[in-house]
Amino acid sequence: MYYGNLSLNQSDFKLHYEYQHRNHELLSDLNQALFRTALQYNLKNQLQFSAGYGFIQTEKMDVPDMPFREHRLYQEASTQQNILSAVLKHRFRYEQRFMEHQDMKTRFRYSVGTDIPILKKEEVGTQLYATFYNEIFINGGNYSLHKNGLFDRNRLYFAAGFKPAKNVAIQVGWMNQMLEKVSHQQLMISIHHNLSL
Repeated sequence: MYYGNLSLNQSDFKLHYEYQHRNHELLSDLNQALFRTALQYNLKNQLQFSAGYGFIQTEKMDVPDMPFREHRLYQEASTQQNILSAVLKHRFRYEQRFMEHQDMKTRFRYSVGTDIPILKKEEVGTQLYATFYNEIFINGGNYSLHKNGLFDRNRLYFAAGFKPAKNVAIQVGWMNQMLEKVSHQQLMISIHHNLSL
């Protein structure tokens, strides 16, 4: 996964962009390719509002070249607070999902997480840290249209992060994605990159 943020001329606006490549197997059998972008507005570095678009292509396990495509609009608000040396993060997201051969569906997402520094060097920022989040997905509108009813899924994530520079972080983690009747374990590797013009 790659997550990027581009600051625009030191203004309160940022451009967010990300790409996620998910496989059913460790290095093969595409599960999902996701591209997402958004315009973000930062209010006093404590509260952030975003409006964005996502394109998602999904394939079933062992069934190549039969993709299922989704276009997604979303709005979100996020905030963070410093608690001792840790950072506590909250994110609220509302999605409008336009999927092939289906009516438009909506979904609410709430995530709470924290970053905890382990080893820190003041001249370049946190070098090594632990991160955690839990995110719940709730189907909106006429949720009877959703095969899982009101509850969609829950994601639990733990990772170790390393910052080789102030504007770059690398995370290696584990996620348990829990659906109504099954759960999936996933290894996750991500790069987080902040740029400015």
